[in-house]
Amino acid sequence: MIPPYPRAGANRSEKQIFSALEGILDRPEWVVIHSLTVAQNLGALMGETDFVVIAPGKGILLIEAKSPKYVEYKAGDWYLDRTPQPHKDPLRQLDSARRSIRGFLRERDLLRGDEPIARLLWFTSLGRHQFENKSPGDLQFFEWELGWHDDLQKPTWLVEKVLDEHNNWFREVDEVQLDPTALTASYAQAITGALVSDFKAQQSRAEQLKERRTQEERLLAEQKFVLELVETNDHVYFDGPAGTGKSFLLARAARSFAKQGKRVLVTCWNLLMADELRALVGTHATEIEVADLNSVMLSICGLPTNPSGAESGWYQDELPRMTLERLREKPYLGSYEAICVDEFQDVAGNPLLLDVLFALSGTGGPDGTQLVFAGDDKQQILRTAAERVNAYAIARQRIGDLVHVRVRRNCRTVPAVIDGAEKTLGHNLGFTGHKVSRSVPGGFDVVAVEPGGETKALAAALRGLLEHHDAEDIVVLSPFGENTSTVGQLLKRPEKSKDERWLRKQLQHEGSPGKIRWRSIFKFKGLEADAVVICDLNDEAKAFIDGTDLNWEDLLYVGLTRAKYRCVVLDGAGAP
Repeated sequence: MIPPYPRAGANRSEKQIFSALEGILDRPEWVVIHSLTVAQNLGALMGETDFVVIAPGKGILLIEAKSPKYVEYKAGDWYLDRTPQPHKDPLRQLDSARRSIRGFLRERDLLRGDEPIARLLWFTSLGRHQFENKSPGDLQFFEWELGWHDDLQKPTWLVEKVLDEHNNWFREVDEVQLDPTALTASYAQAITGALVSDFKAQQSRAEQLKERRTQEERLLAEQKFVLELVETNDHVYFDGPAGTGKSFLLARAARSFAKQGKRVLVTCWNLLMADELRALVGTHATEIEVADLNSVMLSICGLPTNPSGAESGWYQDELPRMTLERLREKPYLGSYEAICVDEFQDVAGNPLLLDVLFALSGTGGPDGTQLVFAGDDKQQILRTAAERVNAYAIARQRIGDLVHVRVRRNCRTVPAVIDGAEKTLGHNLGFTGHKVSRSVPGGFDVVAVEPGGETKALAAALRGLLEHHDAEDIVVLSPFGENTSTVGQLLKRPEKSKDERWLRKQLQHEGSPGKIRWRSIFKFKGLEADAVVICDLNDEAKAFIDGTDLNWEDLLYVGLTRAKYRCVVLDGAGAP
């Protein structure tokens, strides 16, 4: 599909046909161009073809999309109710586009003259049963050149039927020589390149990134209808797998509270996730404080930082108790009228942290305070099996009227990555569908790595990703931290090969201009990147995770779902 999303301004019928054509999975060599502007139009100053389907071995099909409430063709004249120009002949538009495309391709020596170019007028609002043909002898069009609402369910059949009918009819005409087999896959690609190459050539990587970000924002914005629940319910819990827009919804809820003049806290447990939330909320909303929960507690207790060498007991017990005591003495240090907590599953298992959250509210509890939580229980990768909790159930015990909102549509990740993650993990991740188009470029690759070949494999994976993404949009993840991971060990010793020398220049570390980030999966939880490489998946990593009684499968789930467009899994020897 070119482009991978319906173009801006596409009407309902175009979006319906786009979805139908996009759903064709068994014709990988077909190319569909949406909204092809015909600037070099032979019949007018400017023209446009809603869809061009280039089907190797069949021909080229030009499609005009219409969604009238009523259509009438009488005495050679058209009337299409509920369209901008009801009397405009839609088939004449296709004829004009066909002449222009033929002339354009002929000038570039890409048309021999025997390639079938058929036309289809597709009425997406009317059913085939509503069609009554009273003009079987009309010379202006064939009945098989009309498509109907029913055909949205069988787009492959319709495209091939029209092209076959076109070829069969004109084979009987002496002056016309058609050879659909001449339209090979490579020939189709050459035609495609000629029709859209100017647009592609002018689009820089920065422009592609901007367009990609705009599309992501649009997909997430379509989830905002869920925020109507926040307007009518004081306490809401968003629950869903990675990439369903939970953080986006949380940030939008916070901004909505701030517009009402409320004092708002947006928090989470992960320090890096707090930075992500700060970016989502925006700097213009001064009524909103965004910080990780540890920083919030330090601020209330008047401490500049955590003690040197502090262990789990400090973060999970001692500091929360100090915070609660401080808030009892000076409740105005909290007094938030709305509290939004992302990655709620990270704090749900600690009653003291929950006490802190409620003590931070202006009322000292859920009543009178607007609360929005978001969580995904499968991301409890810092808890042992015995410590895992049902985060929503725990929240519901404390908030009796908590509304449970399940968000299940993937709004972030290309389906190819989700498909690969599900195949790797051996089960469905819980998505009910994808708002991201299947035609968006991306992919999921598993690369076998032999012992000793880790850095060579990593360099090859990164070189491949750099062909599609900027370095700052790529992240390398590992079950290990900086002391044990492949990258961490590489940066602590002299390089042993050209690949390692190249990696040191590309990876972020002190004294290097490298822009490719590298993190442990634990630290990158809740975050995302355009492209991700997962390394150190071997029996040593599995033994490490099992030895700490953590869940290996959930760790993989978190790592694999950080990628938005491309994910490369370096599968070490012995990796489960």
